Amino acid sequence: MNVARGVLKRIGLGLITLWGVSVITFILMFVVPADPAAMIAGENTNEETLKNIRAKYGLDQPAPVQYARFMSEIATGNLESYKTKENVFGAILNRFPNTLLLAMAGLAIWMLVSIPLGMVTAKYAGTPFDRLALILTLLAISIPAFLLGRVLQRYLGYELGWFSVGGDASLWNLPLPALTLGIGGAAYYSRLLHSNLRGVLKENYVRAARARGLAENVVMRKHALKNALIPLITILGMDIASLLSGLIFTEKVFGWPGIGSLMVDAIPNQDRPMIMGTVLFASLMVVTMNIVVDFAYCIIDPRVRID
Repeated sequence: MNVARGVLKRIGLGLITLWGVSVITFILMFVVPADPAAMIAGENTNEETLKNIRAKYGLDQPAPVQYARFMSEIATGNLESYKTKENVFGAILNRFPNTLLLAMAGLAIWMLVSIPLGMVTAKYAGTPFDRLALILTLLAISIPAFLLGRVLQRYLGYELGWFSVGGDASLWNLPLPALTLGIGGAAYYSRLLHSNLRGVLKENYVRAARARGLAENVVMRKHALKNALIPLITILGMDIASLLSGLIFTEKVFGWPGIGSLMVDAIPNQDRPMIMGTVLFASLMVVTMNIVVDFAYCIIDPRVRID
């Protein structure tokens, strides 16, 4: 019963959060000094045409009326793009598999690199190897995704010809955008794990495990690593939500047709329905991952209870 009540509570809070995001997003779109009707009509149009377009899409109505119309269309799934005339949620769902593929590839690189690297640097903390790893990871974290993507395109794509430089969403075009996501993420999580492990290795239960004569690798894997990963779950959950809601710079650099590029294209076009839809989808991912993280805590540490 406590679990069910906890789940319902989190869902309710999530719905309130989504409503708040919709209000803030609408206000920001409404105060921008731009006329979506002009974008819809295109160049060389007249005032009569603009007036008809505003009337058709309700752009001549007061702000509360426009917001109510947006929410009604969102609730019924009838939100339509001003620019492409396609159903907003249909467009998001069509691109979601592409974003999911790229996100999972980047996430795989994060985990495959960060966990071993974090464990090794924690084990040899303070050594020249650890200092070198620190410098390299800080450098990797500091490089913006759009710059790293361009560098990888030039040297690994154009000059060496090892990988495709981008295009459509396919396995052939996946390596470079996945590396662009993976390098910075792996560096970031390896340092987080390194810091957590250094703290955990000083705990009494780790000292007791060593006193029993357990091998250092066993102590690291069975006693230290599990507890060091717990604080990372929340951060990882939020980062996964960010990945699934659209990898804006990476998708744009590599021409990857995902949700991120959909959002980027909608902003300069003043495509309010598409902006609203993509922002709400991103918020939904964050809310969902918050709930998933809470349950993950319970699985990893049975002492944690959902209430």
